[in-house]
Amino acid sequence: MHLPEIKNQIAFGFEQLLNLFYPNLCIVCEHRTHSKEELFCLDCQYHIHPTEMYKYQNNEFTAHFKGRIDLVNGAALYYYVKGGRIQKAIELLKYKNRPDIGIRLGRFYGSLLKKLPQYSDIDLILPVPLHSIRKIQRGYNQSSLIANGISESLNVMVREDILKRNKATYTQTEKNRMERISNMQKVFEIEKTGLIQNRHILLVDDILTTGATLEACASLLIKSGSVKISMVTLAMAT
Repeated sequence: MHLPEIKNQIAFGFEQLLNLFYPNLCIVCEHRTHSKEELFCLDCQYHIHPTEMYKYQNNEFTAHFKGRIDLVNGAALYYYVKGGRIQKAIELLKYKNRPDIGIRLGRFYGSLLKKLPQYSDIDLILPVPLHSIRKIQRGYNQSSLIANGISESLNVMVREDILKRNKATYTQTEKNRMERISNMQKVFEIEKTGLIQNRHILLVDDILTTGATLEACASLLIKSGSVKISMVTLAMAT
């Protein structure tokens, strides 16, 4: 057996040993996946499919903001269905101390966006911020984790020192769109406005429901500088 073949056999054996003690697990149900690149097991893959909104500059996501925010691009990676597996993944991320889910889904999302020319001129990635109290309670900002995963794939800097949340808000689950928009007024502020001038900014959040939070952030950024805005979320409520 030649030396390259021996090296390949050793590498394969080492990988198999790692899989034995540290198996690749589905981020939703923790069943085994076939490879470390796969996020979901075969059963979850059967039920989970990307929306492909990211391929088109006009889609359901961008239509949600039409007439209110002039978006360059916008997309949700998955549909958020109550009781569905993406809902479980996001709940694990937000409430069950699973920051790895945000990073891994962000990397995957970024790998898809990287292939498209419309996302090639992004200058900065800004996650929708959490209030400092909630961030301490949770231990992290889930949107920042997603943003950092996207950043790894796009090779674009994430800045968490520009968009700030200066007011904690109560849960908005039961509010309608107008109530949410009213609730989000004066919640955010911009620091270091010079850093956003003439930039194409990618806003990142976990889920689009009414869009009030993203709209508040985007409106403030547009008022604060000559910027172009794109938005992405992991999911969009149906």
